[in-house]
Amino acid sequence: MKKTHVTKGKKHIQRNEGDQWEENGRLWTIKNGIKRTVSKLEEARKKILTPLACPDCGKAMKHHLDIKMWKINQTCFDCLVNMEQEIRRLGKWEEYEKKKVLSNAKSFLHAMKAELGEYAEDSMQSSHVTEDGKVEKWQNADNKVIKEYIDKEISNLENTINEFESGEEGVNT
Repeated sequence: MKKTHVTKGKKHIQRNEGDQWEENGRLWTIKNGIKRTVSKLEEARKKILTPLACPDCGKAMKHHLDIKMWKINQTCFDCLVNMEQEIRRLGKWEEYEKKKVLSNAKSFLHAMKAELGEYAEDSMQSSHVTEDGKVEKWQNADNKVIKEYIDKEISNLENTINEFESGEEGVNT
């Protein structure tokens, strides 16, 4: 028996695995034979979610260290250990270690800059919500002094970040 597909004024288009098209303002694809929307956050989801197996070695990623290393290095713990052993064998460990420390410090400084910026915005408001949900209106708060201090600290962090990026700052361990 032949299946008939009836649509209202639209011609039926045969779609194949991996095809992408736009319909009704959304992006669609066929994956594993199923029609599904392509989310704007698809790439972020791929980076966050831990795969079932390591893409490098194919080992199942069940261990908590595998999950942690995936979030940091996009590989399993065993592959990271093997890579670091190879770096040590080649005699480039100090350079690798310095890059890691600088990367962590730079990331921390960027996070602090974002936190201070958010705090500066919040401090400029005259009303604040307390822990129990009450709204308090603060009067005579010296917002300009707070804002100037935070701007100065953000400027100092930006200078420190620039020093780290240019490699002028030494590593203290």
